[in-house]
Parts: sequence; C-alpha cells; structure tokens
Amino acid sequence: MIEILLSLVCVSLLLQRRTPDIARRLLDDDGRHIRCPRCGWEPRKHDRWYCDPGCWCRWNTFDTAGICPQCSKHWDQTACLSCHQWSPHADWYERGR
Repeated sequence: MIEILLSLVCVSLLLQRRTPDIARRLLDDDGRHIRCPRCGWEPRKHDRWYCDPGCWCRWNTFDTAGICPQCSKHWDQTACLSCHQWSPHADWYERGR
C-alpha cells in the first residue's frame, strides 16, 4: 500500500509544472485559501494529482474537493506536491488570512 502511495507522489512530482509569474493564491468557491497544513505550500490551478490506486485520472484535486472526476473515488487524504506528506483533504482549506 505504501509503495502505491509513494508512486502517486513521485509521478505527480515529475509531471508537475510551476509557473513563478503566477502570484495570486488559489481560492476555493467560498474564498478560503488552499494550502498544505504541514508546510504551507499553496497549489496552483495547473498542479495535478493522479487517481492512484484508481483510474489514473489526472486532475487538480481542489477543483472537485478530492473526488476523482472520472471514477468518483473520494480522496479523504491529499499528498502535498512540495513536502510529500499526506494530510486530510479538509485540512487544506483555510479561512481567509
């Protein structure tokens, strides 16, 4: 199981692209900031996660609140693409700062 989770993080890191000129923070529909509860990293719209194990769909997990748009699998944990740690998906949403 841990090998599968690590493969998700590794593949996501390899395919992730960062655009330094995008300065605005990602907000959800309620105006809450989205950030890693462990390291504070803030994902951008172009960051992607894989549904693995699952259907291998590639999408931004915050666009769907952790639900795969292809197979409807609910991800209650989300891996940070920066610090590689897993946290409950709900913990990523932070009320305004």
